[in-house]
Amino acid sequence: MTDADLLRGARGGNAEAWRTLYQRHLPAVWRQAYALVANVHTAEDITSETMIALLQAIDRLETDPPRIAGWLRTVVRSKAADHHRKSFRSRDKLPTVASKSEASDGDDNPAGPLEAEETRAHVLQVLDQLPDRQRTVLEWKYLDALRVREIAERLGESEKAVETVLYRARREFRRLFAADESCRVRAKVSRDASLDAASES
Repeated sequence: MTDADLLRGARGGNAEAWRTLYQRHLPAVWRQAYALVANVHTAEDITSETMIALLQAIDRLETDPPRIAGWLRTVVRSKAADHHRKSFRSRDKLPTVASKSEASDGDDNPAGPLEAEETRAHVLQVLDQLPDRQRTVLEWKYLDALRVREIAERLGESEKAVETVLYRARREFRRLFAADESCRVRAKVSRDASLDAASES
């Protein structure tokens, strides 16, 4: 039976059709999830979430021609990207100026930790403004230290395509970071001026 036949059967409440559809696509979903996260338990979670998403979307999927495999690959990539973002934030892997401040200023810069945390929050804010694809590639490249070839393998794309995404992502990140930084500086100047005026009055 084709995927279209199985979809129609599953929509009609045929448990065997759903079971066959599930078993047909489960191995590919698992392989892709594991390739993206390189962790058995996480891959199992992503696989389960993806197949649940398939069941929930069963009435909305196209049947002519069937595009289940492509739809599933998109869902897996999205869930893997979510995992990497959460993991990245929880592991605190974001490069900050903290280590540089400690190395250069030592105890002479009590504001160092605060400035480092502010910079970290700023970078996170800018990353969250990027499209999902650009954000994911940047995180894999600079936070997980993956090579372009490894990123291409994870995404199932060519290295040239990944390099193009990286170029656009870096350019957009610099633009957004500079714009946000300019706003932050203006706000700080305005705040300092207000404090000075208040202290003089």
